[in-house]
Amino acid sequence: MKSLVLGLYAVTPLHPGSGSEISVIDLPIQRERHTGFPVIWGQSLKGVLRSAFGDYELESREESGQKLREIIKAELLEIEKKLKSDIPEEEVKELITRKTELENLLLSPPMTTAIFGPPTNRASEHAGAIAVGDAKILLFPVRSANGVFAYVTSPMVLERFKRDLQLAGRNADFEVPAVGKGKALVTGNSDVENNGRVILEELVLDVEDRVDEKVIDAIKLVLPEGIDVSRRIVIVDDDVFSTFVRLSTEIVARVAIDASKGTVKQGGLWYEEFLPSDTLLYSVIIVGNPRGGALKSEEEVEETLRGFITDTRYLQVGGDETVGKGFVLAKPG
Repeated sequence: MKSLVLGLYAVTPLHPGSGSEISVIDLPIQRERHTGFPVIWGQSLKGVLRSAFGDYELESREESGQKLREIIKAELLEIEKKLKSDIPEEEVKELITRKTELENLLLSPPMTTAIFGPPTNRASEHAGAIAVGDAKILLFPVRSANGVFAYVTSPMVLERFKRDLQLAGRNADFEVPAVGKGKALVTGNSDVENNGRVILEELVLDVEDRVDEKVIDAIKLVLPEGIDVSRRIVIVDDDVFSTFVRLSTEIVARVAIDASKGTVKQGGLWYEEFLPSDTLLYSVIIVGNPRGGALKSEEEVEETLRGFITDTRYLQVGGDETVGKGFVLAKPG
């Protein structure tokens, strides 16, 4: 069994929405039921990967110097022209059949079908080759009196991360530290510590110990290049972490304007919740042998998926893409 540990670092605020809700926040983000921690459900993340990989395949595969997308569209155009001409009924049927095949290819090219399975209207043909787990939170950014902001995590989060690394067959030889109430762990060269204390939002915590270097090394597995968390990481107790991820997300008021009047539409005010920029999440993707499509082995699937994420780097997750939200840096670990 092959696997990937996919790191997702928020470059802009994220809105992996859970749907509308009758509460102060009209459009909340997805959260785990039992912990209340933010999460991106596996089915949402798989949809993001499928869409991005489909575009990647259509743009990156070439035949005789032409991209796959261009080849398919050119043939579709030719079929449309023929269908408008006076041709025998039998030929019309053949052209319509071919047109449907090409439209399905645009919707789900061969490698996309092998990795993610056929599109919904042909889902019964065979399953995909990967199982995408929920993207769980690993580091959450919190305002700090020193060093602008801190990357906050907790023993429970690190324990789950360690378990998931072991599931994926990765090295997870770090010890999950214990943290006392009102205490915090930072590194020896921390930017957020001041005279033995860290101040996160309005909360003052005493530094009681140092973060083991092995914890930082494990986090680097899912951390995109160029991002250093070692000088800002703070490990707090689980209750403090839970409070931050429940109460320190971004709540944005949005309005819909009536263009004819230049005023807010009746009922056109709503509140959306966002995960802040600089949040780090990770997901475990299990890779199996493909049951159809253009790839033949789990090694081929894993290599193709890893190459796609490395080449693409950026993914768009969740809603509000048109207002610049949801962009993440992805890293295959």
